[in-house]
Amino acid sequence: MKKILLTLAAVATAVSMNAQLLWKVSGNGLEKPSFIMGTHHVAPLSVLDSIKGFDEALSSADAVYGEVVMSEMNAPETQQKMMAMAMAPADSTLTVALTPEDFKLVDGVVQKYTMGQASLAQMAMMKPALVSIQIAMLQSMKAFPGFNPAEQLDQTVQERGEKAGKRLGGFETVDFQLDKLLGDPISMQAEDLVDMVRKDARMEEFAHDLAAKYMAQDLDGLYKLMLDPEMGSTPEEMERLITGRNVKWADSLQSIMPQESVFVCVGAGHLPGDRGLISLLRGKGYTVEPY
Repeated sequence: MKKILLTLAAVATAVSMNAQLLWKVSGNGLEKPSFIMGTHHVAPLSVLDSIKGFDEALSSADAVYGEVVMSEMNAPETQQKMMAMAMAPADSTLTVALTPEDFKLVDGVVQKYTMGQASLAQMAMMKPALVSIQIAMLQSMKAFPGFNPAEQLDQTVQERGEKAGKRLGGFETVDFQLDKLLGDPISMQAEDLVDMVRKDARMEEFAHDLAAKYMAQDLDGLYKLMLDPEMGSTPEEMERLITGRNVKWADSLQSIMPQESVFVCVGAGHLPGDRGLISLLRGKGYTVEPY
């Protein structure tokens, strides 16, 4: 569950200096500013209308960077690779990895969110992590009733950039992200899935809280939710899934931004905190301010 929470959290304006999703990076010898926008991977596309300066910032940039190049993630060959990675070994299917009691518990939650259209038995050959991801996505979609899977925010920003002639780039490879999502030992995945399902009511509330904080553009509030120990957040998981990646991205931007102006579009959970992108880039001497 820790991985799912942090992956999704990496999703009236609050009274906070971080009540902002779009930031400008300038100074430190840059000839042109770059920009960083925080996304929620299940937010409706209409959120772009509430981000002042979005069109101007995207238009002025030379390149658009995401966590990964979305066209590569959505390519048929990648989807085939994902499905292959998502299949459990024959001796570790869900009927083996879960006790009968836990199988029944997870099945109830799956049927709840699919309104009886799917059952865990239909997913028996899948790794527990994929079931966790699907449940988390359904919880977030319930929190964002206006979400259209065909209009995903990160993908749309990259498509608009490419249409405008911007170079596309990704901080990470598709293989790296797939390993983060599906590469843990089956026993650990099963434990996280059962833990997530047992906290279903709190998980629903958590998904709604994340959605509300994101729509309020309240990065501080979103960051506090990510750190909630009740949701399984630990310093080790934050380092592995959020802050460690932030450090690598900030180092990459330090090399990229002097060469070209970049519009960065990544999960909003990567922006705040002492080791968020905003603080890390400020620590490198850049001026990072709301745009």
